[in-house]
Amino acid sequence: MAEGLQFEESIRKAMEMAYLTDEIAALREEIVGTLKVQPGERVLDIGSGPGLLAKDLAHCTGATGSLRGLDMAENMLAAARKLCAEQSQVEFERGDAMSLPYQDLNFDVVVSTQVYEYVEDLNKAVAEFGRVLRLGGRGIIVDTDWSVPYWNAVDPGLRDRIVKSWSEHCSQEAVPMRLSTAIRSANLQIKNLRVIPLLNQEFNESTFSYWMTKIIGSFVLGRNGIEQSDIDHWIGGLQKLSHNGDYFFCINRYLFEVVK
Repeated sequence: MAEGLQFEESIRKAMEMAYLTDEIAALREEIVGTLKVQPGERVLDIGSGPGLLAKDLAHCTGATGSLRGLDMAENMLAAARKLCAEQSQVEFERGDAMSLPYQDLNFDVVVSTQVYEYVEDLNKAVAEFGRVLRLGGRGIIVDTDWSVPYWNAVDPGLRDRIVKSWSEHCSQEAVPMRLSTAIRSANLQIKNLRVIPLLNQEFNESTFSYWMTKIIGSFVLGRNGIEQSDIDHWIGGLQKLSHNGDYFFCINRYLFEVVK
């Protein structure tokens, strides 16, 4: 993970709430619908987080299949185990995306969402994805380029300072633009590539960007001279824009559908 981004409990909770918003729930539905996991298949979820996608995919594997979830954060793993406690075919363990603790050709389906921006070596991580996927297997990689969010602000200069400081949470930059090369190097083929915009026109607890301000604010505090008063001013401006009907946030996620 990028140095400085720590999944302390408040951040874990904010991330879980962000994942529960309608726009991210719709993305999970798209992933599940694209993969079309069948009963009895073996599935790996790299960077399983609080376990929401794993739970949905496990409904497809049935009791005859299996799902393995991998994450680096212990509190994420604890939340995921609690969420999927009644699904006996699901197991979660701590592990590194660049060194997956599984044998070659072990899974029918592999999925990784919002992971590769954090790894130290993008090519190595994607190569591991390809290594554990069986011949004829399929998978999905989803990632975001945080360098280009469209986010209005009362104080654009402050917003730009905050967004620039937030970019330091990533070990890898411009991941979506680099993924095609990494995927081909891992002996995988891109079956389909599509963009999934996350668009918010309100700033409240039901929106993805609301919860992201909690995570971003926690990370950027103390970086590049950003103080709590700056964060409060930024968020206050977003609240004002939303109240006036002028709020706008949009960022693109990129979904790579791959086969081996």
